[in-house]
Amino acid sequence: MFSERQIARLLDLGNLACQKGMVKEARTIIEGVLALRPGFPPALVGLAFTRVVVDDFDGAQAILDKVLAANPEDSDALAMLGLSHMLAGRRGEAEQAFARIPQDSAAADMARAIMEVA
Repeated sequence: MFSERQIARLLDLGNLACQKGMVKEARTIIEGVLALRPGFPPALVGLAFTRVVVDDFDGAQAILDKVLAANPEDSDALAMLGLSHMLAGRRGEAEQAFARIPQDSAAADMARAIMEVA
């Protein structure tokens, strides 16, 4: 069994792989985490990110909708949803997602940065 720290490192590796264009490898890592922890929100957000980077915005939204159905205030899911909407050219929907993020979170800082450059 993996510890919490090891799970977090695996997700970090998956996100890094995704950022480096290794989307297939990222999905393999993240899906491995989901095999250990089905429905684990941070892994689902990471899986949605693997969809965003290849412009599969509808696929990302489907994943994030599941996370947000269970926890409508998940700031990471809301931030990823906003990013997905912004990159899909749906600024209004992005603003709505970003507005739901608690303002004292790191996700809110990311949302503000995205809105400043968009």
